[in-house]
Amino acid sequence: MKKNLLYLFMLLIGGVYFTSCNKDDNGPTVIDNPIYGMQIKGTATGDEVLVLDAKQYVEPSSDYAVKAVREGMMYGIFYLSAGEFAFSEVTADETISYSAASVETVYQNAEVGTATDSIMYKKGSLVSGGTDTYSISEAGLYYVMTDKTTSQFWIMKINEFEISATGDVASYVSGTAESATFTTSKSVNLSGKFKVRINKAWKFILEDVPWTNLDAGGQDGDHCRPDISYGGSLADLTADGDDIEVDNGGQLLNFTFTWTAGEKGIAGVVGTTEDAGELPPPEYPEQMYMIGASIGGWDWAANSIEMIPVNSNPHLFWRVVWIEAGVTDAGIKFCQEKSWGKDFGVDAAAGATNGVYAKGTDNVPDVAESGYYTVVVNLADETIEINPPSVNGVGPVFGDDTWAGNVEFTVDNAAKTITSPAFSADGELRMCVKANTLTTDAEVPSAIEWWQAEFIVLNGVIEYRGTGNDQERVNVTAGQKVTLNFTDGTGTIE
Repeated sequence: MKKNLLYLFMLLIGGVYFTSCNKDDNGPTVIDNPIYGMQIKGTATGDEVLVLDAKQYVEPSSDYAVKAVREGMMYGIFYLSAGEFAFSEVTADETISYSAASVETVYQNAEVGTATDSIMYKKGSLVSGGTDTYSISEAGLYYVMTDKTTSQFWIMKINEFEISATGDVASYVSGTAESATFTTSKSVNLSGKFKVRINKAWKFILEDVPWTNLDAGGQDGDHCRPDISYGGSLADLTADGDDIEVDNGGQLLNFTFTWTAGEKGIAGVVGTTEDAGELPPPEYPEQMYMIGASIGGWDWAANSIEMIPVNSNPHLFWRVVWIEAGVTDAGIKFCQEKSWGKDFGVDAAAGATNGVYAKGTDNVPDVAESGYYTVVVNLADETIEINPPSVNGVGPVFGDDTWAGNVEFTVDNAAKTITSPAFSADGELRMCVKANTLTTDAEVPSAIEWWQAEFIVLNGVIEYRGTGNDQERVNVTAGQKVTLNFTDGTGTIE
């Protein structure tokens, strides 16, 4: 009996103690939900609560190399079935229901792999207190993003993951609420560093979402471009990650991307590779283009400059261009197409040796002085050369009876001209460009023949031989000179 009274007394004391603790707790009332944030739930989620719990990285519209987390913009990657779901926001104090209103389809071809590519996604408004749901017509893996500041949402079906350096894609194979698999349909001939992109796109372009984090970069009037491209490593993809490197050991590779539920955002996606046979002989593109603020701008349609292919050497491209020093967002990049996706640059961190960079993913750095430069892309050696031009006269009109092509012209950057010495004899005008990396792709490379990088002036216009046959001849008179303006592609003989 005494023991029972003791236990009863202790129970009463304990109840008073815990009641006192609760009474002194001034924190918010915790509702019956262990996870806070923007959520979706409905038949499309299997009636499970899915939380948008990954912070969204964005870049400003000016496309600087700036990334910052946008406060209040969250995303999640989920497998959704055909059906509906509702948006709600759960806090420690309440649950706010939202209508999915003003839904529209957006097609975007800027910041996408090639000029002919496009991505499609849905966008809409979140209206507090509403009950309108969002409908999913096709089961699959989806990217769902909301922005608390502007009360908007965006939804995109993930059809593929792309390897940016090659344009190869790992397409959706199968999926469930627990996992989904994407694999490449053909073996990938991988060269160089790369990033992984969703549906071939670098970013979403949200022109109605202002860029507000000026401390992180950007300018007044910029808008947000949420990143949907990722670096770091295949095993740990991150929106702000460095370019990915994979040692393919001279092999073709098969890529597989696996999404697993339960990880935040892109952390749920892991890539793997496996060997798929010997690499084939290299295939070189027929065209090469340059782009960049240092040579005019970053718009492929308006600013790209076509490079000159080297005769009988498909791995080589060259061009004499005017490079402006000190411009905003300085740099140059290259691509075989007038579009982003297969573009490349240099390894800027490693620097240049005698004006020669290793091929990489960085912009060609700003030059010290504005002026003419010869730019050479050597795909066999994977180098980019940026050096003052060596334009030369060839043949008897220059006193070059051995046809060595070593009669160098004078560069006048103040006048933006390159001028030959006076012709020493009447005859046919022949000219060429020389550069350190204009070399063959033999096991022991040697300098190309002068005529393989030849050009001429016809009717006042600089015409390049490229991969063609001998050009039309132009006869000149002793004492004359040829003056070249590579900025407008003209030449005069007088």
